[in-house]
Amino acid sequence: MRGGSGWFTAARIRRLAKILEALPVQGHRPEERTRAVWRACGGPLDDVPALLGVLFELSLVEVRAEALRRTKAGQAVYQTSRLGDLRVLAMGLIRAGSFHDQARRLIECSEIRDDGSLSCSLRSARRQAPQLVGVLDYWPTVNLTPLLHVPADLLRELNTVWALLPPSEEPTWVRERKAVGDRAEMYTVQLERTTRNPSEIAWVARDDDTLGYDVEDRSTAPPRCIEVKGRRDAQVVFYMSANEWRRAQQLGENYEVHFWGEINLSRQPGAEYAALRALGYPRVYQDFAESSEDLFRRTAVQWKFQAKE
Repeated sequence: MRGGSGWFTAARIRRLAKILEALPVQGHRPEERTRAVWRACGGPLDDVPALLGVLFELSLVEVRAEALRRTKAGQAVYQTSRLGDLRVLAMGLIRAGSFHDQARRLIECSEIRDDGSLSCSLRSARRQAPQLVGVLDYWPTVNLTPLLHVPADLLRELNTVWALLPPSEEPTWVRERKAVGDRAEMYTVQLERTTRNPSEIAWVARDDDTLGYDVEDRSTAPPRCIEVKGRRDAQVVFYMSANEWRRAQQLGENYEVHFWGEINLSRQPGAEYAALRALGYPRVYQDFAESSEDLFRRTAVQWKFQAKE
């Protein structure tokens, strides 16, 4: 079973490439194909289903005519990986969000220079993002000594990583509601990092969901604290917990709410982000405890806010 980003070790990434090189693989049943793949890539047999799952998620492999084959995208990755260049495969993993947590921590502990590049002590980088640092070393433009230096073009890729949620046993409606909220938070982080120094924008709710807000802009003192709300339709209705409302009152003008409506989970996040921005999202409500008095009808059911007509 695949875990988080720490699962993507250098050995497993090399095995992904070996699997692509070994295809096509014949087999009427999945277990037959799995064992044939294992003979080609080696390592623990138990890892193979998860490795194949990654390749399916990246749309690099498919089952056709009872055989496991490379897709067109998989063929493009194969053409470079067979020559020892794993950058195309690694970029696919990065863009799929496989290192989303490590990318976030790396950006938050680094300095973003005037030219848009990233600089960080190698010790800190390896502590916060060990597997990601190993992947970045595939690029000759990345320096590891005396400091980790990531050029601006590659940093832009890391800074547009869309977080993926782990499998959950929660009911479908609960997972989908959480997915909408996570997308909304993700879009606010993306927006803030495109308008400010990315290292100063912290997605704090990922590490602590008791703060009463989701995103912290540390470019100001005291920091801006942003609570993010998401919804599938365009109606500006959302709920606040007692803790969120208390924090809004405590923090005053340093607390704001971002509302993202019309979220559609079937759309790719990158395309949806651009579309929602074009529609004027997020709706931003600054100094929320004060401004909400005039802008919303408030119902004391976990504090329901609905825009006034």
